[in-house]
Amino acid sequence: MERLKPRLAVLASRFPYPVEKGDKLRLYHQLKELASAYDIYLFALTDESVEDHYLSEVDQYCTKVFVYKDRSFTRKMRVIGNYMRRWPAQVRYFYSSDIHTAFLKDFFSINADIIYCQLYRMVPYLKGISAPKVLDVMDSFGAIATLHADHSRKWLDRLFWRREHQLIKAYEQQLLNQFDHFTVISERDAESLDFQKMGPVSIVRNGIDVDFFQGYPNTDGEPRYDIGFVGNLDYKPNREGVRYLVKEILPVFRRNDHRITILIGGKGADHIKRIYGDVPEITYHDWYDDIREAYYSARIFVVPLFLGSGMQNKVLEALACNRPVICSSHVIDGMPMLRDYVSVANQPEVFFEKYMELVQEEWGQIKQSGTLSVLKNELTWKAQGTILNKILDDTRRNYEWDFARYD
Repeated sequence: MERLKPRLAVLASRFPYPVEKGDKLRLYHQLKELASAYDIYLFALTDESVEDHYLSEVDQYCTKVFVYKDRSFTRKMRVIGNYMRRWPAQVRYFYSSDIHTAFLKDFFSINADIIYCQLYRMVPYLKGISAPKVLDVMDSFGAIATLHADHSRKWLDRLFWRREHQLIKAYEQQLLNQFDHFTVISERDAESLDFQKMGPVSIVRNGIDVDFFQGYPNTDGEPRYDIGFVGNLDYKPNREGVRYLVKEILPVFRRNDHRITILIGGKGADHIKRIYGDVPEITYHDWYDDIREAYYSARIFVVPLFLGSGMQNKVLEALACNRPVICSSHVIDGMPMLRDYVSVANQPEVFFEKYMELVQEEWGQIKQSGTLSVLKNELTWKAQGTILNKILDDTRRNYEWDFARYD
């Protein structure tokens, strides 16, 4: 007789495919890794219709998928209309009372054994539900809000992010007794969340499929660009990274009479081009059907990010493609196991110096071998999925159901 698998309810604020955003990439691969151990019931929000082939891609890992559509305009109006509600803006943005009603009807039909909730923004949908629950906090959004406040150039933005930081920290305190276990993406995020007060917490990092990135068929050609920057350019830290590259780093190359070609690629690149116009050194490329094309198009990748938190998947992906990376200390602090395998720069002049050092030396076999060893052993999706699976299994087995409430 085949053993029945536990029923896992997964709550997500975005449908996890295609994987153009960090939370979607993380959840998509987690679903793949958990599918063999659980009957997965996915409850996902979306602000646009999910195309059939995207649905099919996720459906193969789930027993059933529930999708709730909520217009972007309506979400924005809720943020403004519920301003006095003491929830962070991102929670107000994703919470709909109508969807909550529909979700409860669907949720109670599956008789879940355990719940995995991705991010704060989905927590209100679980109000009043008694079951073993794990919350993937992922990044420290309080720390992110502080960085945004410190780096915002407009006083109104600074005011918004300072208030958002206060709301997030207050909201975190409300979560203390609502979940049985918490997961985060890095030690830095755990420290920012002051998790010693929040109960069991585990580090579940993002992973990388090295074989996929090294299996790109068009690897023999000479890279067309000297420097590459890749990412979802609708994401503010990435937009700020592009601004730093264009306004701070590129002028240093010009002052030193060193001609370079730059690739800026990813969703939203066309919008970035409209902002900066035609820059002789820069080529823009919007959506990639295969992101590997971007990584094999440039010799060296730069990640000059000073906002955001967690792990930068673009660093893992570039290294998996054997591309040297120059990044800020802020970026590598989220993935300290890779500190010895990247070049670190925090000033435009240092980015230039590190670039010149890299072009004058070969990407050494020893360094490359060490990088791949870390990626293939510690940072695979399978290894991180095994950690998450154990967390969910332990949480489910150790949970004490309150049967008296049903008497």
